[in-house]
Amino acid sequence: MNTILRSLLFVPGSRPERFEKALGAGADLVCIDLEDAVLPNDKDSARDAVLKCVHQTQSLCVRINPVGSDAGEKDLQAFANAPLAPEVVMLAKCESAEDVLHAQRVIGNTSTRFLPLIETLKGVENAYQIASASKQVKHIMFGGADMASELRCDFSYQPLLFVRSQLVFAAAKANVGLIDVPFVDIKNEAGLVDETYKIKALGFSGKAAIHPCQIPVIHQTFMPTAEQIAYAEQVMAAVEGPDAGVVVVNNKMVDRPIILACQRILALVSNTSSNP
Repeated sequence: MNTILRSLLFVPGSRPERFEKALGAGADLVCIDLEDAVLPNDKDSARDAVLKCVHQTQSLCVRINPVGSDAGEKDLQAFANAPLAPEVVMLAKCESAEDVLHAQRVIGNTSTRFLPLIETLKGVENAYQIASASKQVKHIMFGGADMASELRCDFSYQPLLFVRSQLVFAAAKANVGLIDVPFVDIKNEAGLVDETYKIKALGFSGKAAIHPCQIPVIHQTFMPTAEQIAYAEQVMAAVEGPDAGVVVVNNKMVDRPIILACQRILALVSNTSSNP
C-alpha cells in the first residue's frame, strides 16, 4: 500500500458487481464495506463476495464490523482462515489499542495493515493509543457521521472541528496518516473542494469518497501548487538535509521545520505522479 493516501473510495460489500469498477476508479485505496453498507441478513453473503475479491487482488481495504461484535469476529476469522488477507483492514468503531492488537492477533498476517476508524467518544479519548498501537497501523480515519450522532451536533465541518483537531494531534504524535470522512453530497463539487481544502490545511493527509466522481477533485485539492513545488525544490537544492542549519532562500530564512515541510511536498509529488 502506498504510504501516501489522498483518497479512499468506499464500495458496499453487498454489491460485488461494483467491485471492479471501484478498483478501476483511480483511488489510492478502495475499501469494500462489510459494516454500515450491508444489512444484517446480507453479512454472510457479502463476506463471501469479499473473500473472492481478495483472492483476485489483495490491493484493497475491507471495513469489517466492530471488533468484539459477532459479525466483526466472523470477519476476522474469515480472513484468518483464508489463504489470503486484504492489504488493509479497516476497524469500524475502534475504541482502544486492544481492538487493534486483537485484530492483529486473530488475522496473524504481518503484511496486513490496520486502519482504525475513530467515530466514538471513547475512540477519540484513546486516539493516540490507537494510532500508536502497532507498526501495522499506518493511518487512522475520522468517522464523522457516527461522531456527530454521539456529540448531538450537526454533521458538518464547523461543529466537528474540535474532534478533527484532536485527531490531527493524535495522528501527528504517532506519525501516521489521517483520513477524513467522506463528503456525502455527491453533486456538490464546490462543497467537496471547500471541505477538502479545510481538512488539508488542518493537517489531514487524505479524504474518503463515496463515489468515483469525487476522486479527481480530492486528488487535485491535495496536490501542491506549482509555486509550492518550485519553492520546495529551491529549498532542498540549498540545503544538504533536514538537519541543515538556517539558510536563506529567496531572501527568506529557512530552518528545519520549513525543510521538513518541503520534503513532504516533494514526497507527495513523487509518490503520486504515477497515480494522478
